Amino acid sequence: MGSPSAYSLRALETARECVILGARPRTIAHLTGLTPGYILRAVYCERYPAPIGRPQYSEDFFFKTTRRLQAEACFLATHYRRLTSEGFMQADALIAAFRHHRATQPDSTFGFDQAFFLISRLDGIWAATKSGLSFVECLNCRSPYLAPHGMAQRDSCPVCRTDWRLKSRARARVRASSPPAPPVDPPKSNRPRQDAPWQLDLDIAHVRLVGRLQQLGAGDKVLAVLAEEPRAKLFRAPRGRPTVTSAYLSRPMPLATWSAKTEVTHRVQYAVFASHFRRVVRLDLSLTEAMCAAFETTRRACRDYPKPVSFDRCFEVAALLDGIWGVTEKRLELLQCASCSSHYLVSKADSHPSGCPFCMLIRRHRILLPALAA
Repeated sequence: MGSPSAYSLRALETARECVILGARPRTIAHLTGLTPGYILRAVYCERYPAPIGRPQYSEDFFFKTTRRLQAEACFLATHYRRLTSEGFMQADALIAAFRHHRATQPDSTFGFDQAFFLISRLDGIWAATKSGLSFVECLNCRSPYLAPHGMAQRDSCPVCRTDWRLKSRARARVRASSPPAPPVDPPKSNRPRQDAPWQLDLDIAHVRLVGRLQQLGAGDKVLAVLAEEPRAKLFRAPRGRPTVTSAYLSRPMPLATWSAKTEVTHRVQYAVFASHFRRVVRLDLSLTEAMCAAFETTRRACRDYPKPVSFDRCFEVAALLDGIWGVTEKRLELLQCASCSSHYLVSKADSHPSGCPFCMLIRRHRILLPALAA
């Protein structure tokens, strides 16, 4: 069975749309490329169970069904062709056309699997090896309808031959003659019902998180820790260290000489990140979400810095600041400067801290600025 990170976000979201519309596993596999094992394990759930039976992959249903269903299928295929001509992907066009069909014909028995194979035979894709259907324009109503290749009959348009008003009146008479069903009270339960989380939604959120971390520049090991992947437990300790912590996935920071060996501009960026990280954590967000949001804010605030800090280093700062992600004790502290009221980081192991880096930048710029003319 494949892991969710091995599939694209587009495939997972398409599978979610298909299962809501009642698609069978084989149809979802054709449209998304997901494996049958993963589809049965994660795509279907208690709310959307897997349909029973095999999909009707044959165009015989189109020629043997009622004229009304033939007309509905022609309308769906016409809508699909209009969407693909405007640049929609084929799977997205099929889903959008079927949703439109459900909205306009809510009582129709035309299923998603039938629509899928009809489009497959129309374009020769997915479950069909070649195209077997084509559009023919009716000479009477000028509506396009589906017909087999080489067997077009201009006088067999299902749209013209369908009596739409008679069908609707018959349904109205049946509904009027049948007595209304008595209301049934739902069973009362003392405990509020909590549905189990849909595995497909969890996998989609995981793939989105992995893509976001990659976009922010997270390393492979840091990504595994923040995404809570099982392989993070297999990381070995670096040379010279008895245990591995998530903060020391790369070369550790010089905590004993933090002020002397860390550049002033880096200390400023770390302080900006730590302040935003603490603020976001107080909003009851997850640590991973707080990590991403604080780094994005820091990158925007310090976008003009010649040496921007990396995501992995900010991850280490957050771990050492709050004692998380494998760090047993807090080794960095966020203090407030008495002169400029800025918050800056200080290492608890540093014996000679040099003070606020923001004040150091202010003094440096005052020295570099030209003297004012008298």
